[in-house]
Amino acid sequence: MEIKKKSVWKKLIIVTLISCVFLSAITYAGFAMFFSDHYYYQTIINGSDYSYKTPMEAEDMIRQQLQTYFLEVEGRESMNDTIMLADIEVEYIFTDTLLGIKQEQNPAFWILGIFRKFSYDIPQLVEYNEDMLEERIQALAFFQSDNIKPPNAAYISYFEEEKKYTVVKSSPGTEIIKGRTEEVIKDAVRNMERKINLEEMECYKFPLVVKEDEVLKKLADQANQYVSAKITYNWNGSNVIVDADLISEWVVLEKNKVSLDEEKIREFVVERSKENDTYGKNRMFRTSDGRELELRSGAYGWRTNREAEVEALIAAVQNGEILEKEPEYSFTAAQSGKDDIGSTYVEIDLGKQHLYLYVDGEVVLESDFVSGNTSRGWNTPAGVFGLTYKTKNAVLRGEDYETPVNYWMPFNGNIGMHDATWRGTFGGEIYQTNGSHGCINLPLENAKIIYEYLYTGFPVVCYY
Repeated sequence: MEIKKKSVWKKLIIVTLISCVFLSAITYAGFAMFFSDHYYYQTIINGSDYSYKTPMEAEDMIRQQLQTYFLEVEGRESMNDTIMLADIEVEYIFTDTLLGIKQEQNPAFWILGIFRKFSYDIPQLVEYNEDMLEERIQALAFFQSDNIKPPNAAYISYFEEEKKYTVVKSSPGTEIIKGRTEEVIKDAVRNMERKINLEEMECYKFPLVVKEDEVLKKLADQANQYVSAKITYNWNGSNVIVDADLISEWVVLEKNKVSLDEEKIREFVVERSKENDTYGKNRMFRTSDGRELELRSGAYGWRTNREAEVEALIAAVQNGEILEKEPEYSFTAAQSGKDDIGSTYVEIDLGKQHLYLYVDGEVVLESDFVSGNTSRGWNTPAGVFGLTYKTKNAVLRGEDYETPVNYWMPFNGNIGMHDATWRGTFGGEIYQTNGSHGCINLPLENAKIIYEYLYTGFPVVCYY
């Protein structure tokens, strides 16, 4: 009994297996029949998926794609344009290529499509209205005169916002090679391409310059060192700033070098010195007796040493220095500003033959004196001066005299203050007939006191 049961199960299994094989064979044969006129799974033609499509269905798909066809044309400087299907009346030319692909695919081997792709690149042939295409090409943005730019070489430019020099890269321009461009566009339309790049297709007259000009970069770096400088002047009390925007006006960019325009820098120094120097300029002075006088300037005041300052300024800019400074002076005064006499000075009233020594606004000494002999034309000049120097035990010499003095304090060439021990009286009208050769003759004790207070550049004010 047990042996009979096993025999039945064995027969049942065999029948079942045979049935499965038979059904699988029928199923496979059914798929093979389907793929006899349909493309395999994973059939890719010109980049599009045509899985399970018949050649006729593929033609319909192509016709539908043709309805939405356009060619995007890209150019330099983000210039783009598009050719639409309606612009040129495109019509697709079908050959037996699609059918040939199906014939290459043996339906008995349809299962291969599950494991790999079947890719095909076939020529896409179209017809179009040549006159319409030619007209559309000529209307493209790339051919319009307003959009055609000539090539430019790389150059260096100063940008105020960034306060720096930058290499502006060369521009190859946008001049199109007409014949080449027309050929490329027509080929793209014939091949049903969606996008072309005129740069990549070498349609421009001048190629892009990819290599950066290292010489220009080095020159820009040097120019940027110059404009990185900042010099803040205290120019006789005035705040004068030399910064990037001003320096950029002095920078001279040449083919292989960067330099500074020394003439412009000299003009700057001259103009600032004219504005702020007081040397040689008349100034107002209030006398001890309350008068307001305008006095000419003698050898006194602030005077910029222009050439020295030009050299110093050039060096500071070239080194990219950041500093605060005063300009180079050839003459200085007691205090900065237009009123540069200050509150410490010698006041010499030539009309009254009386002298005042002020220290910090207070009179520390008054003295009569004898000035230049007016009857002989030796008048002591009026004006504002600075003490040239001082010395003791000097000998004053002239054409007809040789006079030793204990305290010699010149302030206007050979004119100065000194003791005059040979005189018994001072002041009054002595100077008109028995005056000096132009010097201020003082009593010995007063000359000694004045001498102790004075220093080189000490203000000396003379007036009538």
